[in-house]
Amino acid sequence: MTHICKICGSTRLSFAFAETDPASGHRHESWQCANCGCQQTVGDIPQVSPDYVRLTADNLDAQHRYTQFEAKQNAFEQWRALLAERQVRGGNLLDIGCGVGSFLDVAREQGFETFGFDASAAHADAARTRHDKVRNATSFRDYEMLLGHPVPPLDAITMWDVFEHIRDPSALLAEVREALAPGGLFFVSVPARGLNRLKVRLASLRGRTPGLVPWEHVYYHTPQSLGMIFERNGLRVLDIAGVVPYCRPPSPAEHARRIIQGLISQSPFAVQIYALAQRA
Repeated sequence: MTHICKICGSTRLSFAFAETDPASGHRHESWQCANCGCQQTVGDIPQVSPDYVRLTADNLDAQHRYTQFEAKQNAFEQWRALLAERQVRGGNLLDIGCGVGSFLDVAREQGFETFGFDASAAHADAARTRHDKVRNATSFRDYEMLLGHPVPPLDAITMWDVFEHIRDPSALLAEVREALAPGGLFFVSVPARGLNRLKVRLASLRGRTPGLVPWEHVYYHTPQSLGMIFERNGLRVLDIAGVVPYCRPPSPAEHARRIIQGLISQSPFAVQIYALAQRA
C-alpha cells in the first residue's frame, strides 16, 4: 500500500516505528517522509486524542498542573522574547488546546484579551475559572457556537504541544489563516523528530516500546515539514528554531538533561521546535 505524506504530498514514505495503544490494543505505525522529514501515523486513528479527552478533574493534580505551567516557564519566556523582538504587545489572542489556562495567564500579563478552547472538558472547566471565554471544543466552528458570537479578528493564535495531535493540519491552518487579522501571528511548539531514531533503537535494546504514543502524537515534525505546511496554507514563516528545554523538578540528572537539551536545541536533534508565522 502506498502512503501519501499529509504534509507535503510525497509518496516517498518509509516505516519508522510502531507502538500498540494499551487501551485499545490497536497497533499504530508511524512512517517517515523522505521529502519533508516528518514522521506521521498512518491508518485508522481516533478523531481526537483519546487519552486526552478522557481526563477528569481528578487527573488535574499538582504534577499535572506542573507540566502545564512551571515546566514551560522558560519556553513562555522565549515566546515573550519573540514578541518583544517584533514590538508586539496586546490585542486578541486565541490559545488552541489551552489546557488549564496556564499560557493564557501569561498572555494576559502581556496585555492580550484571552480566548481559548480545549478538547478536554476538565481542562476547559479549570481554565474558564480565570478566562471566561474558554470553551470545551475541538474546532473553530464549535468554539464560536459555544461562545455565542463570532471571534473577533485575532492578533495571535498559539498552540503549545497541540499541533502534533491535529489529524488534518491543513484544514486547521486554513481556519487559522481566516481567523487571523492581517499581519496576525501564529505560533506552534511541537515535539520534534530529531532523536526518535535513537529512542526507538534504545527501546528495542531494552525490550521496551519507545513511548512515542503515535495514536496521540500523530506527527513528529522537522523544521522543513513545519515550513512546508505553513507556506502551503498561506502563512509566511518568520522563524523556526529549537525550544528551550522544558523543566522538571530539580535534581542532578535534571540539570544534566537541561544542559544537553540546551546544547542540541539548535541542531537537527532538537527535542522540541517552534515555528512563528504571519498571515500575509
